[in-house]
Amino acid sequence: MNIRWFGGRGAGHPTIRFPAAARALAGDVRAAWLCGDWPEPQVTTVRHAGRTVAVLGRARCEPHLLQQWARRGVPDYAITAFAGAYTVVEVTQHATVVLTDPGWVQPVYTATAADGTPLWGSSSLALAALSGADVDHTWLHEHLHPGHTDEPGATFGQRSAFAGVTAVPPETRLTITSSSITSRPLATDAGDPPARPAARLRHALQDAVAGIAEADTSGRGVAADCSGGMDSTSLAMLLAHHRPARGDTVAGDVLAVTVHPAGITAGGDLDCARAAVDYARAGLTGRTRSLEHLRCPLTDRHVPYGRMLDLVPATDEPAPSTIAIARFDAELSLLAGHSVTDLVTGDGGDTLLGPQPGYLPDLAATATLRSQTMLVRHALGWARLRRTAVWPLLARARAAARRREPGEAARTRTAMRTVARTARADAQITEQRHGISLHNPFTDPSVVNAALAVPGPLRAGPGDYKPLLRQAMTGLLPETVTTRRTKGDFTPDQYRGLRAHLEALTGLVDGALAARGLIDPARYRALLTRAAAGAPGIGFHQLNPVLAAEVWLRAIDQAPAAARWATPPDDPPSRATARSGSEAQR
Repeated sequence: MNIRWFGGRGAGHPTIRFPAAARALAGDVRAAWLCGDWPEPQVTTVRHAGRTVAVLGRARCEPHLLQQWARRGVPDYAITAFAGAYTVVEVTQHATVVLTDPGWVQPVYTATAADGTPLWGSSSLALAALSGADVDHTWLHEHLHPGHTDEPGATFGQRSAFAGVTAVPPETRLTITSSSITSRPLATDAGDPPARPAARLRHALQDAVAGIAEADTSGRGVAADCSGGMDSTSLAMLLAHHRPARGDTVAGDVLAVTVHPAGITAGGDLDCARAAVDYARAGLTGRTRSLEHLRCPLTDRHVPYGRMLDLVPATDEPAPSTIAIARFDAELSLLAGHSVTDLVTGDGGDTLLGPQPGYLPDLAATATLRSQTMLVRHALGWARLRRTAVWPLLARARAAARRREPGEAARTRTAMRTVARTARADAQITEQRHGISLHNPFTDPSVVNAALAVPGPLRAGPGDYKPLLRQAMTGLLPETVTTRRTKGDFTPDQYRGLRAHLEALTGLVDGALAARGLIDPARYRALLTRAAAGAPGIGFHQLNPVLAAEVWLRAIDQAPAAARWATPPDDPPSRATARSGSEAQR
């Protein structure tokens, strides 16, 4: 399948060029377009006079607001008006306005065409193909060696993987005319701190999964990862128990998917996932919605590092799932066989809600007896947990406070945006290979806001495991899941895969990255050999980014162009099929 993306060029430009196979987002395909196979629920448009307003992505749209914006123009708050993760586009004769989502779930990029006209779109790979851009070596170097770029003042966050294709920051208002692109931060209201933070988080997660459940108009059902851990299992249970606002039950099955070693039918993840499904089924008795536990057995064919060059298509950047693509594709193939079109995962849950000591500098910076006492108590807790001395933890926290580094909430928000942006590459894999839309509700802006409204010591302390999520899911999960303090460890699988594919991997590092002078292949061959032998001091974090980047470079080199300009004889296509006007009613 072709890559799924939307974009456009400067409004009012006299050129007649548009991408091949594009469909018009508004009245004229030359101003804004959709490419690829878009599910109908992810495209909502409303038109009034000479203005078209489109909401693209996962959003629970309110038709009266869309009609109001079509009459008066799109306000900044439009990007947070609905639950979900989406982009808002306004197209008029004179300009196109794009509001980027606050969570970076759906990144937007800009570039310049060969004739000098501005381009914008939701795929850096497609814009690179249209503008003739090559891979950005500075971006790739920083990707492989975070924090070690040689370019003074480099702004890695605004670059993309392609030279000349710029990443638009999240929560930005972009205005594109025939000759220029301008931008400014959106003026949105963060709202007041919640009185009941756990209830707010549950409501945000319910809204996130509701948009997925209600978009399944086919009744074929949606799927959710169900590892038996709190993150993915919570989302699977919320999907199963969802009821729309009108009170009716949503028909169709929810498939809770658990991967496990072939031949192993009990223990670990399987027991916890099975307990959660049984617990949920008891609450679904007599309802038309059902929960099916789908087990995905994994064999030696699915170990990490296998079939990467065969299964990874071209994407905007190296995909997080590259190393485990054989396992991921086995799950996707199983779901495609059940006609599933939407998959929900718990990605981002650990980053957002998991225990981590990043809030200690916030306590160190607050000169109150209560904060200083809490600092010492929490530092001692982390020292015991990590079996290390407490003094280095305190010293680092106080040094960071003196440097006035960004607070834990700001750093976690940035980390969540990175999780969301990179997950888009995984979504491009699922879309291209199986036509399945990938959803990660923990990266939704409303979910992130709900979690980060709770101070770090209460959300991520050492004495409890994900207390906020556990409280939010009260009554929905069995104790088997809520009291779990461990999760499946795939490190042994990585060693098995590394040893099984060592010869191919040593050849892989002597490839495109080495040819571009970005790595020393001899060093990485030695690292691979030592890691396969179990030598201490070598982490997979040293190897996996390099291997994934090499696979990515080969994929974009061998794949057909992600986009190309239509040839002059092509007639402008008709407007994309979408819910518009009265069709936007949900």
